[in-house]
Amino acid sequence: MNSRSPLPYVLLAALALSVLTMSWVFIFPQWVTSVSSDSVEAAYSALEALFAGLAFLGLLSTIWIQRQEFRLQRLEMTQTREEMRRQAEAQEKSERALQAQAEALREEAERQARAYLRISLVPTGSSSWALEISNAGRSPAEDVRLAVDRPVWLWGRDDVLKLMSQLPLFAKGGFSIPPGFTLTYALQDGRVLSHVFERAVDQPTQFAITAHYRTNGGKEVEETSRFSLDLLEETSAGDKDFWTRQVVQALRDLKPRENRM
Repeated sequence: MNSRSPLPYVLLAALALSVLTMSWVFIFPQWVTSVSSDSVEAAYSALEALFAGLAFLGLLSTIWIQRQEFRLQRLEMTQTREEMRRQAEAQEKSERALQAQAEALREEAERQARAYLRISLVPTGSSSWALEISNAGRSPAEDVRLAVDRPVWLWGRDDVLKLMSQLPLFAKGGFSIPPGFTLTYALQDGRVLSHVFERAVDQPTQFAITAHYRTNGGKEVEETSRFSLDLLEETSAGDKDFWTRQVVQALRDLKPRENRM
């Protein structure tokens, strides 16, 4: 499409019209008396054709100008739509980034405020350990239930020997452990238990405890802790056999006294 301006042609036509008009004003009165009416009529017809051609030229110029304006408007609208699309994409990316940041902050706040059950074995002497179950979080652990995969024996009160799986926290569940609260259970080497209770006790050296509980946000948590008494045994201080003999002798001395009472 030719985009040249029609202004020079319009100026040229206007100049020709001016020349013809001046000729009509200054020249026509001098020879109008000597010409016939047919010549005058022909002259008027010629002027009418000229003016009609100029009007048609003006119409074409108007159409061309409008066409150029429409093309510029379409180009501007295309550029505007493209700019709006880029702005929408940038805004969408910004919203996604803000949403991801808000989600990260929410998750971090939940992690800081949630309950954390920590299960650990702590050496308390030669051949003896303590199983500690504590809530190291900032909110209560709800519906707590523990499960042990092996028959682990505990040395309870009044020299009562029982399985860890028989504890209410393991057998029933549904308890709530507040933050900062710690439960402690006494474990012992299988040989010590066998001597004291005078029957064979197969204490496993490796076992795993799985904790099921809910945090303050209602999220279900399942965590498994694995333990090896062989590894902990290397950390026990003192002569193992010496302390075993002392404990066995002390318990045997207590039994006759209880019988006498």
